[in-house]
Amino acid sequence: MGWNDHIDWDMNDAIQDLVDEGLLVEGTPGYGIAQQVIHSGYDSLSEKQKHVFDRHVGNTLAKRQKALEVRRVIDSNQE
Repeated sequence: MGWNDHIDWDMNDAIQDLVDEGLLVEGTPGYGIAQQVIHSGYDSLSEKQKHVFDRHVGNTLAKRQKALEVRRVIDSNQE
């Protein structure tokens, strides 16, 4: 078992996409909490951290996912 076996790579990629798109800023509490989720899981958060994650990261992830799904449908119907 390696040092990174516990990392949620899908979440890591999603968070990095948010950063790249300017929807999440490194150094903010939301970013730090997102890093904790990536490395230790959502259940490792305190109630206050869960609130911050849900409000500032989870909602943004959900909106981005919905936008990507809409884009995929539009792109697949262009023929």
